Amino acid sequence: MTDTSIQEELEHRPESGQGARLGLVLAIYLTGLLIGGLYVGMVSPARTVIQAHFGIDDTTGIWMINIYTLFYAALIPIIGKVADRRGRKHVFTACIGIFCVGAMLCGVSQRVGGFGLLLFGRVLQAAGAGGTIPVANAEIGTSFPPDKRGTALGIAAVVAGVSNVFGAVVGSAVVGAFGVENWSMMFFLCAPFCIAVIVAAVTLLPASTLDESRGKMDIAGSLLFALAILLLLLGVKALDFTALGTSIVRPEAWGPLIGAVVAIVAFRFVERRAEDPVFHLEYLRNRPIVITMIVSFFIGCFVISLVLVPELAEYAMNEPLGSGGYYVLAIGLTSFVTSPVGGKIIDKVGPKPVLITGLAVSIAGLLFLALVAATHPSFISLVAGLAVVGAGMGMAMGAPTNYMILENVSADESTSAIATIALIRQIGTSLAPAVFVGLIASTPGMGGYRNMLLSVALFNVLALVTMLFYRSGKQGQ
Repeated sequence: MTDTSIQEELEHRPESGQGARLGLVLAIYLTGLLIGGLYVGMVSPARTVIQAHFGIDDTTGIWMINIYTLFYAALIPIIGKVADRRGRKHVFTACIGIFCVGAMLCGVSQRVGGFGLLLFGRVLQAAGAGGTIPVANAEIGTSFPPDKRGTALGIAAVVAGVSNVFGAVVGSAVVGAFGVENWSMMFFLCAPFCIAVIVAAVTLLPASTLDESRGKMDIAGSLLFALAILLLLLGVKALDFTALGTSIVRPEAWGPLIGAVVAIVAFRFVERRAEDPVFHLEYLRNRPIVITMIVSFFIGCFVISLVLVPELAEYAMNEPLGSGGYYVLAIGLTSFVTSPVGGKIIDKVGPKPVLITGLAVSIAGLLFLALVAATHPSFISLVAGLAVVGAGMGMAMGAPTNYMILENVSADESTSAIATIALIRQIGTSLAPAVFVGLIASTPGMGGYRNMLLSVALFNVLALVTMLFYRSGKQGQ
């Protein structure tokens, strides 16, 4: 393994000291996840303000969000592989530092450097935030004892998920507090927290050891893999799912998609000859891992649908523009409760029952929203439906799939394996919004939102049916 396991490091210490040490380590990783998660959505409410400052239109301005999601997805597996080779402590600390530098550049761009510097800073933020996810989850998943692993992963999942949901709320609060003319403060504010995490990580995290037995780093494969993901997502973002036949023939769509296919073919050729591949092709022949990937994709589609909740609430309740974000609290509060509870249950019965239950609960909530709340909208029916959806999301969001992948790979591949699952989930979050927006636009009134909710329920049904075939590869050994 590339890291000294916390369990191994502490196995000769008193149990109380071991628990305290694990608690400190968990707190450090959770803080890193919280910081990175908040900045996924924090920029959204300030986008129009930043565009006005730089004098750019929506077509250009949206890239402050697009470039983040593109590089976030593309770099996750590469950073995960580096962590398995160089040690999680080193990579986690470096990622927090890179994220902080990126945020500072974004803030400075208000005074010097302009929009180009802001975009570069967002790329660095994406690299830093994306790297913390697989590292933190892998360290938590492999370090905690089996009877506490699910609980710890559940806590990590709720921190990452809730921070994503509340990022936009925090962004609005910061801009409101400092004024639109000081939008750069939303980036500068993360500096003291990042510095505190770095100091704590250097001081308290267990030492990492380098793994020199893996052979050469798969640099060519890493570059091709990142290129393929970038081109794939870039091509999909250019598609209009309400006019798919027309949009797919546009060069900005088919060009990147063809490039992605070429990069994937080249990647497969390079990867089969790599000493230490960035992506293990044998994963595709492992049934439990393939099932975990498929379910992760659908969960990504499910979670990203929640960004449309404010828009849905504003339309259904005739609320003022920008006020619908408060309805997200119904989702966040119930998921905050059910995610660690689901983790505790995983420790007793395994991830399969928990994930199936979470998906079933979320399907019930989505159907209620589509068939009842959308037909007869009221504050009570909308909040009740969203609360049920949040309860299901909390159980299904991250802990079960992370647990599943960890029980099907060796410990020395845990970080890159979780990075693979995070990537698949991120692809779902990148592809699904175009489908959902297309469904909303295809039917006037609440009918469009009803169709969107039913499509999300369908994604969850597909994930649930897929899970029925899951069985851990280690169970059969």
